[in-house]
Amino acid sequence: MTLRLLVGLATFHPLLSSAGTLAGEADAFTAPDGLNFFTGMSVAQAEFIGSLGMDFDNSAAEVDAYSFELSAFLSKPIGLFAGYSMLPYFQYEANFLRPEGIPAGIPLDDEDLHEIDLSLFIYKMESGSPWITGAWINPSLSTDFESVSGDDFFFDLAVAAGYRVSDTLILGAGIGALNLTGDTAVYPGIGFSWSPTEDLYFTLYGPNFRAGWELTDSWRLGFEVRPNGGIWNIDTAGGTRNIEFSSFRVGLGSSHRLTEKLWLSFGGGVTVGNSLNITNTHGSDLYKNTLDDLDEGYYGFVSLSLKAW
Repeated sequence: MTLRLLVGLATFHPLLSSAGTLAGEADAFTAPDGLNFFTGMSVAQAEFIGSLGMDFDNSAAEVDAYSFELSAFLSKPIGLFAGYSMLPYFQYEANFLRPEGIPAGIPLDDEDLHEIDLSLFIYKMESGSPWITGAWINPSLSTDFESVSGDDFFFDLAVAAGYRVSDTLILGAGIGALNLTGDTAVYPGIGFSWSPTEDLYFTLYGPNFRAGWELTDSWRLGFEVRPNGGIWNIDTAGGTRNIEFSSFRVGLGSSHRLTEKLWLSFGGGVTVGNSLNITNTHGSDLYKNTLDDLDEGYYGFVSLSLKAW
């Protein structure tokens, strides 16, 4: 996913989407008892993000980051066994880190980084039951494509459960293990989805918070707190290394319906909690005193989203 250190996004993406259809939206998949599976989500999306003006705390260096993402669910739900279904999900992300003023001896230049994910969401939502259970399985390739080895492959796993309190509220929790093939980290997460009225919704899944207001059938305003970044393996003169970049976007967005199913969104705000590290494959920071924390910056984004196949 966009930021593999923030497993809540993957855990709650399929389980805690909004609990009710916003007026006028043609979403594709509906669970038992009318729980809409993709309210506020997209079955396919292309997005460009620019994050600028981030200065390092301990040096005069700075970095800008640009990313382009393509993602899509590859099918409608596929029935498995015992009431469970599966959704395959594909994402490609190109990240372009553009540092300036990096001190000599630190192997960080202009970096073109790529991530390819093929995730499986496995879930169970039965008619008459308030419970939703599921898992996320995510093998991925994160690399600069200078050379590809076993260090460029990552594997993540998460499980979660949600409980439908009412027609408008779902609560949930989960736990995920990231980078099972290397420096493994385990993260818990909580989430909720609440639609107090037909034109308002609030969702929290892991570190992602979104609030939306539907002014008309074709225009929405939103507020987001959303992670950005990732982990990629690169080859340097000193051997194989990982670049870890993390950031949070806090800002406003506006979405406009172009056709029945296609939406254009754009917006911007500030980036907070920014950091960039170069580590070995065991997770040890190699240049923490020089790199690490970044000051706040700002960002902008534009995206095209398909709400139903």
